[in-house]
Amino acid sequence: MLESIITDMTTKYVTWSEGAYILGVGRSTFFYYVEGGKISIEPGRGPRDGRYSLEDIQRVAEERATGRRRKTSNRRIRPTPVFTDWLSPDDIPAILRLDKIVYDEMFLAEMERYRQWSMKNGQLAMAAFDAKSNRQTMLAYIACLPLDESVILQIVCKEREEISITPDEIQSYERPGSYTLLANSAVVHPEHPYLLRPVLQGMIEAWVKRFPEQYVSRVYAQSVSERGDLLISTFFMQPRYDLADNAYMADLARPARAKMLRAFQDALKAKDPLKYKEIYRQGEE
Repeated sequence: MLESIITDMTTKYVTWSEGAYILGVGRSTFFYYVEGGKISIEPGRGPRDGRYSLEDIQRVAEERATGRRRKTSNRRIRPTPVFTDWLSPDDIPAILRLDKIVYDEMFLAEMERYRQWSMKNGQLAMAAFDAKSNRQTMLAYIACLPLDESVILQIVCKEREEISITPDEIQSYERPGSYTLLANSAVVHPEHPYLLRPVLQGMIEAWVKRFPEQYVSRVYAQSVSERGDLLISTFFMQPRYDLADNAYMADLARPARAKMLRAFQDALKAKDPLKYKEIYRQGEE
């Protein structure tokens, strides 16, 4: 029982799910505290077997409890009005500001590479913007790179770094047929964790519009940190330990377990049942 873990004074580290239970938060919020340095990971642990300081978790729980007691208003908090749109190179300052809030760091080298990639394909990443900010305040974004599957396998098998992907390797959405995606980033403001789903939904709707002329066959991802874990949980992927310990994949030709991906498959099937059966026939057998 979790209660026995908490009261056992010899316990120093717990799993992320136990820590999230103690705090009363979800996975993304728990790892926000980890990324922010408030909760430390047990030395020598990796992404798959990570355990986290119980002392730090209890300290955060006390801070959260104190913060709640200070709130005197019972007014209902309304979600911030947002709109979703594809990112452009002009949005890079907003991306950096969001990264600074979430990770206390600006990934300048990554953003320069993204600028180069987006010159090849302007629909690599979708974001949710504060509707009142005229694109100056970004609250969430997800990026998926269309690449040859051989390039993706090199990345997830750790044969090369993601930042080594060249603009020439990024595919445009001009040709018909199948696309394989590398889901390489999912970032959300800690006060608006619910926004990852509408951003993902926006990407899904774009692929429904492209179908059947263009369609997704597989989506890959790799998890090298808690940042990657957030992405994996967003896309509801299955592990591919045959490729690497931190490799994951969603195969659109297979019946999905996650509700959002099942809805995606149902939308494709409803738009063109015959083409859907032809394209994804192996998964239907």
